Amino acid sequence: MSELTFYFRRATLEDIEILRELWQTALFPIQELEKRLTEFQIVEGMDGRIFGALGAGVQGEEAWVHHEVFVHPEAEVAVRAKLWNRLKILFGNQSAHRVWTCEKADFWKQIGFRKPTEEESAKFPADFRHDGNALLVYPLKDLKAERMIENKIMELQAAREEEEVTFGKKTRIVRVIAFSLTGFFMVILIYYTIRAMMALPQIRP
Repeated sequence: MSELTFYFRRATLEDIEILRELWQTALFPIQELEKRLTEFQIVEGMDGRIFGALGAGVQGEEAWVHHEVFVHPEAEVAVRAKLWNRLKILFGNQSAHRVWTCEKADFWKQIGFRKPTEEESAKFPADFRHDGNALLVYPLKDLKAERMIENKIMELQAAREEEEVTFGKKTRIVRVIAFSLTGFFMVILIYYTIRAMMALPQIRP
């Protein structure tokens, strides 16, 4: 299986029969999953054979990896890492902040899934049913770091605005001084011009 060339695609209605077979083998709730058909990513070989499927839904800032099933156990090793890379891109494009799962394979913990905090658990959507299984979460974004960056940007913007205000005040002061000096020198120029004209000898007729 590790030498097999495969690719991933979104499930369509044409896949419903093979998916039903996979779900039935795994004892998954078929009718419920049929409603989520388009959430599923299909693992397909270049020869058209289906090797597995995995549900991947998004609701707001929360993403959900669920009901993973493979035709052959050895397919899991070859597929999971590449499929996860694809899912991270898909979830990121939809602005998801966290990915949830209750899959039991060690792979998910190995790549960083962990037990959620109480604050995180409160954000788990009710639509993502986990039937009492242990939940794991994977933060796609470091929200604390993002908030720090946002605060820093706001501080820089505030400092820039303050500098602009200060610069504007200084500019106005310079303009006032410049206009005052210009007016002063104009008065002096006019004064001495008049004096010079008065000092000229008068031409008698």
